[in-house]
Amino acid sequence: MMTAEELRLRRLKRRTILIVSVALVLLLVAGYFGGRPGINAVKAWQARRHAANAFAYINKQNWTDARKEATAAYQLRPTEPQALRAVARFLSRTRQPDALEFWQQLEKIAPLTREDRQDEAAVAIVAGETTRAETAVHTLLESKDVDPGSWLLAAQLSIQKGVADDAMSALRKTFTHPRATEQQQLQAALLELSLGSGTAGPDERATDAWLRIEKISKGKSATALDALVLLARRELARPAPEGTGKKTADSKEPITSETLSQRLASHPLSRAPQKLLSLDLVDHATPSRHDELIAEGIVQWKDGDSDDLLALATWLSGKTEFQKTLETIPLEKALLSRELFLQYVDALGGLGRWSEIKQLLESERYPLDPVVQLMYLARCNAQLGEKTAAENNWQRALESAGGDVGKLISLGEYAEKNGIVDVAQSAFSAAATEAPKLRAAQQGRLRIAQRGGDTKKIHAVLADMLKIWPNDAAVQNDEAYTRLLLLDSNSRNDEARMTNDEKENAEHRTSAEKTLNSQPSTLNELEQLAANLVAKNPRSMPHRTLLALARLKQHRATEALAVYENITVARGALTPPALAVHAAVLAANGHTEEARAEAAQIKPEQLLAEEKALLGQIESIN
Repeated sequence: MMTAEELRLRRLKRRTILIVSVALVLLLVAGYFGGRPGINAVKAWQARRHAANAFAYINKQNWTDARKEATAAYQLRPTEPQALRAVARFLSRTRQPDALEFWQQLEKIAPLTREDRQDEAAVAIVAGETTRAETAVHTLLESKDVDPGSWLLAAQLSIQKGVADDAMSALRKTFTHPRATEQQQLQAALLELSLGSGTAGPDERATDAWLRIEKISKGKSATALDALVLLARRELARPAPEGTGKKTADSKEPITSETLSQRLASHPLSRAPQKLLSLDLVDHATPSRHDELIAEGIVQWKDGDSDDLLALATWLSGKTEFQKTLETIPLEKALLSRELFLQYVDALGGLGRWSEIKQLLESERYPLDPVVQLMYLARCNAQLGEKTAAENNWQRALESAGGDVGKLISLGEYAEKNGIVDVAQSAFSAAATEAPKLRAAQQGRLRIAQRGGDTKKIHAVLADMLKIWPNDAAVQNDEAYTRLLLLDSNSRNDEARMTNDEKENAEHRTSAEKTLNSQPSTLNELEQLAANLVAKNPRSMPHRTLLALARLKQHRATEALAVYENITVARGALTPPALAVHAAVLAANGHTEEARAEAAQIKPEQLLAEEKALLGQIESIN
């Protein structure tokens, strides 16, 4: 009963419904198959945006915000190359060994840039990952246009490997590179200083390095200011000749304390730390003006901002002017920053006002990190004779530090400084468990073991470190040295446990039977290791000491003495163990009086029991 027009409209309506339904189905299918890539694309874009922000913060050394942005980028899309690069770069620039894992992940999905390789090499060197560092540095040096930064890394790696000549060659390429910046020139000069003497004389490299630093110091840049600070600290570390000075590299003007002071004070970028250092130089040249200069520093900076006040407080505390620190920076000002507050607390401690410190910390007038607060409270308790409270607060500090490696290291260093050995050992061990490749944690363990003077414990830590850094020359040397010391020690302990019959049987063993003992083969291995280390770095006294001791224990006294030929070492650079070994070698070669003269220079408490035994053999010689 419908008209033709009504029928047409009904067909149109049905057609529209059908088209819309098909479109919806197609849209749902497209959304199902295409939605995930679209979401991933958005996440990738957001990750790249956060990574770009992280790079900007890294360049400004704003590490807190850089960490937040890099973490956000990685959480959004862990497979995004820029996100991986941001995390790896942040960890590298903050010298965290975990960066190497992220560089490895990035290399699997994207090529590494030159800057990436340099960051990878730098953190590998810091972490003691010599093989990884060698690979990265080799790639950098194989590129078409090697930049100064790559040569600096090559020099650092060679220094770590103990190859001084290769390091010097790389440093010369940095010095002569046309694109080397002032900062890179200064870094190269500092590395040259760390190399010690050259072949032409004991001061050859040091003289060259200081001349370069003096030249850089003449500028007006931040690097020039850093160079001036280095020169000032060198001047403060030695007696200043009256009325004379050391000539600069390209001028007849003498460098005196007064000259350096004027240059530091007038530098356009000089702030409170540098200007206070300039006062130290005047004090160094004219000690009679000490009180006047202290007053001048206080007047100049007592009304400064928190950074200026922190520099002033640090300067005064360094001179043990604790009362002046409290008078100049009252509590209201000290509450401006955490660092300033801790300087105020340290000044109270310097005056022995522990009750006031305890009251301040318990009142929580300044919100300190719980670990820091508990550390200071523990020290207050100890000073006030509250032994149980001190032990409880040290333990609470350990628990509060938890798995935070940074807090554990800080706690360990503070406890070590205050002689709380068990807490320091626990903190360093916990940090090493959390981050085995963290050098600071392992070095902390080693220092605590050395403090106890137990050679077996020292060797155990060094053996752990050698597993982590098998190619580190210093670790190789020290592990081998303590193992050498323990060889005879273990033999003496075994002999002490032997019965009379066993001793009699041992005395009648043939020489052929004795060769079956494991010690001779171990001695041969250790001697070969020492010889290889000396070949790589002939100027290293620790390496030569190891080689001499290995030969001495093989009863090859003449060859042990030959180890010390053609080497000149400053007397002050010889450590007590090195002197003890040299004295023992002299005695074994019949130079008894010389040996006794050297042994007399060593305090017994500076040696391990096994080293004392070496000196004991000298005393037994008629």
